[in-house]
Amino acid sequence: MSGRHGAGQAGEGEQPVGAADDAPRDDGARRDDAPRGDAPRDDAPRDDAPREGATAPSEERAATWREMLGPKLSLAHVVVALLCAGLGFGVVAQVRQTQGDALAAMRQDDLVRLLDELTQRNAELGEEQVDLRQDLAELRSSSDTRQAAQEAAAAQARTRGILAGTLPVHGPGIELTVHDPGGGVRAQTMVTILEELRNAGAESVELSGQRLTASSWILDDEVDGMVVDGTEISPPYEWTAIGDPETLAVALNIHGGALASVRNAGGTATVEESDDVQITAVRTLEETEHAVPVPPEEAAE
Repeated sequence: MSGRHGAGQAGEGEQPVGAADDAPRDDGARRDDAPRGDAPRDDAPRDDAPREGATAPSEERAATWREMLGPKLSLAHVVVALLCAGLGFGVVAQVRQTQGDALAAMRQDDLVRLLDELTQRNAELGEEQVDLRQDLAELRSSSDTRQAAQEAAAAQARTRGILAGTLPVHGPGIELTVHDPGGGVRAQTMVTILEELRNAGAESVELSGQRLTASSWILDDEVDGMVVDGTEISPPYEWTAIGDPETLAVALNIHGGALASVRNAGGTATVEESDDVQITAVRTLEETEHAVPVPPEEAAE
């Protein structure tokens, strides 16, 4: 009796060994099977390191700025440009509307006065335009007149230079060669040749390298040859004259003329006509000692 009672007490006060061993397992199993929820456990290890291949936030921001500031236009750029264009158009429209409102707010008397002022200003501008056109025409006329005067002065200077023998010249003319083997041709015969050439229209004449002008002179040399303007020359005597070739040749060959005198003195003469002959000899003008030009205003009187 006592043994069963003790066993019974033990059975009542203590659980069986198998039951005691199984109880914690059941509790643990139930705890493991219970839903854990979305909140992470505090003791669970956290992976804060960036994943392999992922982009850091700073790099993403830099790439975004590069895209916005890059050479390629984005939608934002287009939108900003359209907004700027619309704003500019609005400002212009507002200014025009303001001006229109200002005119609309003016009284009739003010509008009439403004119209009169604009009309008067327009007339003044028209007069200024006419004056400017007249000034322009005068300037052009003055320029043309000045240019014409300069051209006329240059032409006169060339003519004076040719007549005075200070410029080399060329043109159609004749070449005359006088041979005097016996020395019978005299200076007077040469003067006659020069006069006949001038009478036939010769514009420039050269004799054996000496330019002949209105003040030239020819004398016989005491020994041989002649003296032309202080320079001795000897035969054959070479003449060059610029003018109409045919007229000059006919004038020299007239019956009883200068070439006839050359032949009578024992000399010979040949004349050649040419389309272009050159006279390169020039004279140096001497300064006048007494003569001075008359002023233009006194010459006009």
